[in-house]
Amino acid sequence: MEKQVLTKLFERDLDRLITEMEQVPEELMWKAPPGVTNSCGVLAQHLVGNLRHFIGAHLGGTDYQRDREREFTNTGVPAASLIREVRELKDALFHILNDLDQGVWEGDYPEGTPLEGSTRQVLVHLYGHLNYHLGQLNYLRRMLDEKEG
Repeated sequence: MEKQVLTKLFERDLDRLITEMEQVPEELMWKAPPGVTNSCGVLAQHLVGNLRHFIGAHLGGTDYQRDREREFTNTGVPAASLIREVRELKDALFHILNDLDQGVWEGDYPEGTPLEGSTRQVLVHLYGHLNYHLGQLNYLRRMLDEKEG
């Protein structure tokens, strides 16, 4: 997959994440129905943390320090703050991915993470992870709408 194509896919689906989050009423952002582990807010925080860590810190050289446990326990953040974080992430990823040297793109992903393979392979994996949780968030949002409606 070409760098430009993957960059556009990340942008498109981070925009979709923003659209989904904008449709979740504030009072439902941190709720999950019985049998569902994560709320929309938790899913959004997890995606932001994951991408800031694996793309921002490891490929972009940012100083982001991931606290994965906090992604799942830090509830009650206002929806507007979460949406702002996703927008900031989208802008950062655009620059990081566009600025990636072709040698880095084709080379091995940096060591010291559980992800292995070429940078390209890891980015495709991370894109799949984004879509997996985006689908969960979409389904959960619709479930919550039905219960409230």
